[in-house]
Amino acid sequence: MEGVLMQRKSIVLTGKAQAECQCEDFQFDAAELKNNEAVIETSMSLISAGTELSRVYAIKQGFSYPVYPGYSAIGTVLAKGQGLTSLNVGDRVFYSGPHASINRFSHVGTTQGDKIMKIDDRLSDKQACIIPLGLIAMNVITACEGKLTDTAAVYGLGTIGILTALLLKQAGLRVLALDPVASRCEEACALGLEEVFSCSPQEQVEQIRQLTQGRGSDISVDASGISGAIVNAVLGSAKHGQVILLGSPRASYTCDITPVLNAIHMKMLNVKGAFNELNPFPVTDGLRRNVLRDFETVQRLILNGVFDAEKLISHVIKPDQIMEAYQGLMFEKETWHCVAIDWKAD
Repeated sequence: MEGVLMQRKSIVLTGKAQAECQCEDFQFDAAELKNNEAVIETSMSLISAGTELSRVYAIKQGFSYPVYPGYSAIGTVLAKGQGLTSLNVGDRVFYSGPHASINRFSHVGTTQGDKIMKIDDRLSDKQACIIPLGLIAMNVITACEGKLTDTAAVYGLGTIGILTALLLKQAGLRVLALDPVASRCEEACALGLEEVFSCSPQEQVEQIRQLTQGRGSDISVDASGISGAIVNAVLGSAKHGQVILLGSPRASYTCDITPVLNAIHMKMLNVKGAFNELNPFPVTDGLRRNVLRDFETVQRLILNGVFDAEKLISHVIKPDQIMEAYQGLMFEKETWHCVAIDWKAD
């Protein structure tokens, strides 16, 4: 395949609260691809609400426009470099590329590098889209010291929060799931979580104490990235408990930090970060955990119905509806939960 010319559509954040689908010519020569490069035609990609909204609405500091968002895409390999020996032209793959109808993608194969992996043929594009969110949730399993007798509280029931709670349930822990948005709680129940509570942030700590006879939760997971929820996770923890920070705090937050530090000190809490994919990417001697193993596990959970994409994804949009999706995810949380972009839609 030489000198191929195609039309490429891509999502671009051009300024605060400004996103659009742009068109441009895309040309490539398969013979000129580097060893670790592939050209991939995207069929579907998933919006990462926390990461992308922080850029769309300038919540995150220290970046500049334009921004080319997205890191969860499903597509077909059109051409590849010789170094990608595990892939063939025509393979369906998950790759951590931006929202675009076609991408020239470099596979780094390191912990924090861009990734491309062949997906199970039994997975639909919609199912495969949630793989990266499942990989994020798997970081809690890496960090968690919970045992069968323990109670875990999950603060925040966005898609990643729900997946995290389902993983903890699979691991045998009692799971208490909390979110102030009622429809998210309803979705969590529909996906198989039994103890789900829609309560305001001001009520969450007391709710946890009542459900645990005053002890607090042994494992407390913030899956929201909201600083106030992290405070609640600390204050709602039991003595000798573990607090896991899965979400990425981005917005400024002002509070009296002394009660939080005092709780960590007096209750001997272990506070642990769970930033995405700090495990090795390949199989590594001496370590059980790696990204490839997590990838296989997430695929299996999707195929087994533990992670149900049909219930998790609330909207599938066309690329030119991107701003509507961002506005819904930001301001209409009762109805907009998780959004996929269909790059094959007319």
